[in-house]
Amino acid sequence: MGILDKILKKKEEEKESSVEFTVGEIHLKHVPVKRDPDAKIEEYWIETLDVSEDAYWVLVGRRHGVFQLYDWAGNLHRLPSKPPAQSVTDIVFRGKYLGIVAPPYLVIYYLENPKDPKTWKSVRISQEGLRPTGGLDIRKGTLAFGVVGEKVYVIDLTGDLTQTTVDFKSTFIYRDAEIGDLRAIKILPNGKLFLSGTQGSGVFSIGGNLLRKIPYAGGRAVALYEDKVYIADNEKQKIAVYDSTLDRVEGEIDLVHRVGRIDVSPDGGYLFTADEEENRLGIYNLKENTFLDFVEGYGYSVVRVAPDGSVYTSRYEDTEGKRYYYLEKFETNLIDFVYPKERQKQIIKNAQNIYKEFKKYISEAKREEELERVKPLEELESINVPLKEVRSLILKAREELSRRKLEVFINTLREKLREGSFTGQDYARLKEKLEEVSEDWKEKLQELKEEAERFFDEKLREHLKKVREAITKAKVTSFTDMEGLPEVKETRKFISTLPREFSNYANEELLKTLQERIIEDRLKTFSIKLLEDKVIFGREEVEKFRPQPVRYRWHLKVEDKFVQDGKVYAKIAFEREDGLLVEPKRYNNVVEQDSVRHFPEWVGRYLKHLNGLCSTEPYRVPDFVSFEETPWFVQNLERFTSLVKEQLTYQEGILILEGDAGVGKNFLVEVFSALTNRPLFIIPCNSKMEKEDITFVYEFDPKRGTKRVYSDLVKALKTPGAVIYLDEINTLPPSLVKIFNPLFDYRRYLVLSYGEVVKARPDVILVGGMNPQNYLGVSELPQDIKSRADIMYVDYPPFEDEKGFYYPDEALILRDYVDTLAPLNKEEFTYLWYYVVNDVKTELGEKLRTPERERDVRLLFELLKIANEIRKAYRAYQTQQSEEPVEFVFSIRDTIRCARRLKKYGDAKKVVIETIIPKISSPLEKEIVRSIVERA
Repeated sequence: MGILDKILKKKEEEKESSVEFTVGEIHLKHVPVKRDPDAKIEEYWIETLDVSEDAYWVLVGRRHGVFQLYDWAGNLHRLPSKPPAQSVTDIVFRGKYLGIVAPPYLVIYYLENPKDPKTWKSVRISQEGLRPTGGLDIRKGTLAFGVVGEKVYVIDLTGDLTQTTVDFKSTFIYRDAEIGDLRAIKILPNGKLFLSGTQGSGVFSIGGNLLRKIPYAGGRAVALYEDKVYIADNEKQKIAVYDSTLDRVEGEIDLVHRVGRIDVSPDGGYLFTADEEENRLGIYNLKENTFLDFVEGYGYSVVRVAPDGSVYTSRYEDTEGKRYYYLEKFETNLIDFVYPKERQKQIIKNAQNIYKEFKKYISEAKREEELERVKPLEELESINVPLKEVRSLILKAREELSRRKLEVFINTLREKLREGSFTGQDYARLKEKLEEVSEDWKEKLQELKEEAERFFDEKLREHLKKVREAITKAKVTSFTDMEGLPEVKETRKFISTLPREFSNYANEELLKTLQERIIEDRLKTFSIKLLEDKVIFGREEVEKFRPQPVRYRWHLKVEDKFVQDGKVYAKIAFEREDGLLVEPKRYNNVVEQDSVRHFPEWVGRYLKHLNGLCSTEPYRVPDFVSFEETPWFVQNLERFTSLVKEQLTYQEGILILEGDAGVGKNFLVEVFSALTNRPLFIIPCNSKMEKEDITFVYEFDPKRGTKRVYSDLVKALKTPGAVIYLDEINTLPPSLVKIFNPLFDYRRYLVLSYGEVVKARPDVILVGGMNPQNYLGVSELPQDIKSRADIMYVDYPPFEDEKGFYYPDEALILRDYVDTLAPLNKEEFTYLWYYVVNDVKTELGEKLRTPERERDVRLLFELLKIANEIRKAYRAYQTQQSEEPVEFVFSIRDTIRCARRLKKYGDAKKVVIETIIPKISSPLEKEIVRSIVERA
């Protein structure tokens, strides 16, 4: 808007506000009221309006159920829970009640605090067969209204209006009064009811008895002042005056125009009439029963004279083909006719003195509690005389109180910030204030809000610093341990006092702090140290196995007996403990059976010679195994080591590894064997195994004939330091389980045929492996074995924890197959992973991050996310928690294969679809897995 436009607009406003009229002794000054921000509202004509008894509120009801609530100064407010309606026929303010007829509802508001609409509670009354139409009044706790069917209902307002049904004081039909359609109801001072309709009027008792017919049809143009009812009859062109005390029409006044509504001045001396068709307001002198004049340009359809003498009416204006209906207000000198000038001066002076006390009180108040109830303001508000000067003082006092409250509020919060006692509740109050205050205060409160946010941030940093120091000193290694620290508890307590938007961020920061410790601890704790004489797996150490040469003893063996020349001969040979057989070459080893009891001298010398050779068996060196030293893998080795050490110490039991196929159970055993220098024997088990598979079989040797060949298990039991791994141990047939019982308990031996016993060496380790027992089609581990075993569950590398953080363990295995990540060591990759995936900002992570590495880390993350979703679906089906048949096991070998192809495809989903889907035979399972990949 330009300067000229502003000047012209200001002049138009000044011109409009300076409109004044003088009619007889009455002076009317036009006062503009604020227009509704929604210009379309004023296209709806005003159907009715009313003013509260203290002249503070004006409620306007427009077409289509639109309401406008103004205060005495012309400011717009919101009517709480306004009733849904297409029309509004009546509005009545009376005492602490506000009644509205908005067909098909009657709504009654209880004005708990008449000056604060937010406290107004409403009850909507609508029952079967009860449809309010028109006519409403309230007086001394009684409410009367008209309904469809020519009925009037009377309610006692002292009852509980919140009930589903309402008890009516009385109900009656007014048809006999012949008033036509009911338009207005007035409750007379004597308790009787005055009904005005389109054809006449009538007086009824409160119980519904017709007391008098009055031949004047006022419709809605009816006004009550003390005991007199003024009825404007447009057809007769008369204003009838009915005296309710004398019960008679005591006079008539000529009506000079057709009227819509009428009202009487507060002193009862003047009648104001709103024209039914034109913009003109008629004024009558009731003392002389004469028409005075019209106020031209104002006064269409509705009029209401407030107790403070203000006149509210309407005006229509045609603009660009549309008609607008404006609410208009005139300030008048009518109040002078009620309150003499001298009395007004005394009231105003008294109000000014109270106002001075008010100013002094609020200036000295330092605490918010002192401003909750301000006695001088309550005294000021208790002045019931509706003088504009008093109202202005009250309004000014409220504004100053509001301003002082804000000042004290700000000072209080600043003091709390200085003391360090500022809380989340204080911040919430600050935000509420920021939404409520005017623009003048927003800047100050915004500065205070920013200061509070800095305070929270600094406090959080202090707490996090203490947490870092505490977890370093305490040397804790798990979330559970860290959460138990006093510093962490104190930080949690501090976070609980923060506003929600801060507490979420603060919890994330605390979690990241704990995660940083977990990163460092997992890298430091779960590592492998290879020393000369021992190996350290995490926090468990075990001695390397140092095998001593095994010396085998020789003994004489007699075999192949035969008869020659009537004598029995036998062949003698020398057999070593491990089954090696030697025949003497320099001596004849065929002797008569009779001489077997007394061998030739050379036999003893030969046996002594053989035992003196120190016969030994070469040590079986374990195979070298390449592995990735991830915290998850080392943690499994740590648990494995702890349990096998116990087995060796107490010389009993078997350790059984339980876990999904492809999770790395066999690999775990292989790495342990290789690093501890122990030979590994893998014994595959199945449901068709026989006793001979675990003991020995007979084989035929052409030179020696039939001989015994021991099983790998028997050989392993005799091998120093052997690790015996019984794969799929749960598939052993029941007939063999009993054979293993003495091997797995404290006896540690295996019984062969014919009473032969093979005892396990004390340095032999027994391990078994199996799939989870609760999976579909998996044989449960026999109870005999279960009772003798320790069971260790081996899971896939951890991926997501309960806090929403993602572990890098499996990604550490895969990084070697991604060019940009392969050069990074374990520590570097871990910090980079946490930086990119978990947003745990560290200096090392920032240093290592490049766009290419970040891209490839995210590709690995997406790949593992898909893999883990498929693993979850597999487990859900295997444990019967899902009916979707997913039987494909996404092993670590599969993630490695996919990782090798990430560079080629550049997309994790495409890699999985191209690599994994072809492995699945079932068409249904293919579609299920494909949908899992697409959703991941």
